[in-house]
Amino acid sequence: MKAPRSTTRAILVPIAVGVLTVSLALVAAKLAGIDVGLGLRRIREAPASAMLLALASAFVVLGLQALRWYSVMGPIVGLPYADAFRAQVVGQFLNAVLPARAGDILRVQYLGLRSGKSRATILGTEIVDRWLDWWGWLPTFAVLALVSSPPYWVYRALVLFGGTLCAWGALMVVLTKRGYRPRPGSRLGRLYASVQIGLSTVRSHRLWLIAFFVAPLPWLWEAIAIVVTAHGFGIQLSFVMAFSVIIGFNLAMVVPSPGAVGAVEAGGTAALIFFGADRSQAVAFMCVYHLSQLLPSIVTGVAVLIVGGEWRFWRRPSQAQEALA
Repeated sequence: MKAPRSTTRAILVPIAVGVLTVSLALVAAKLAGIDVGLGLRRIREAPASAMLLALASAFVVLGLQALRWYSVMGPIVGLPYADAFRAQVVGQFLNAVLPARAGDILRVQYLGLRSGKSRATILGTEIVDRWLDWWGWLPTFAVLALVSSPPYWVYRALVLFGGTLCAWGALMVVLTKRGYRPRPGSRLGRLYASVQIGLSTVRSHRLWLIAFFVAPLPWLWEAIAIVVTAHGFGIQLSFVMAFSVIIGFNLAMVVPSPGAVGAVEAGGTAALIFFGADRSQAVAFMCVYHLSQLLPSIVTGVAVLIVGGEWRFWRRPSQAQEALA
């Protein structure tokens, strides 16, 4: 019996992403003059426990990211954590196969159609959630800087992002204040009002509780996971070094590519070499680590869409689209 097309895609997408990740890492290693054979030997020598920890860590990060979004969205939209987690997984899967984090927008579409809630309001909460995601760098950095001294380039990166976040936050506050309104009764007016509802968290005390006690959790966990996983590849990192590696590959992700393939490996490898890691060790670790973060979200996201019969959720009938606008 012929396998359904959705099942075939569920199998082929993770394989394709894995092959692409490994291939680009090998090309980058060759261009950098790194011994690819030695890098592959480093991967074979790494303990299975390090690989399993990296895979398990991806699910923890997904859960903490969903918790952050749920903390913003739950009181406004009234959806349970399970829906936030499901949409987070679908969004991360789409980010893995589409460039420029397009999955973040499509998860709004997915959740709106699945729940029957206003997509414009969910989009407003998504904007706040993205701000909180990057804001989480600042308290995480403050905590880790207490136990060690970060490199100079991390300070520069955080100053740049801090200024961007201040401007972004100020814009969200302005958009939630009464003032300009599109023509009453117009479609733009309804959308604008719905987005304002989603953005309303920025004017509540709850935002700062989320910003300081929830937003840093994914970054702190990932720093811990990198310290432990890198040890399996013979790379010794402090928590501050691991967080600096995270900053390094996130900065490289400004170059858009599906799943940030190539960008993460390049940025993370450069940061690891800065901290004294052997080149072959650094490339081997970043290749395996990035793949271990992509595969769980891809497999789980595909499974969620297939089990829910929602593989083509962005192609629902126009009547449904209009009803949820």
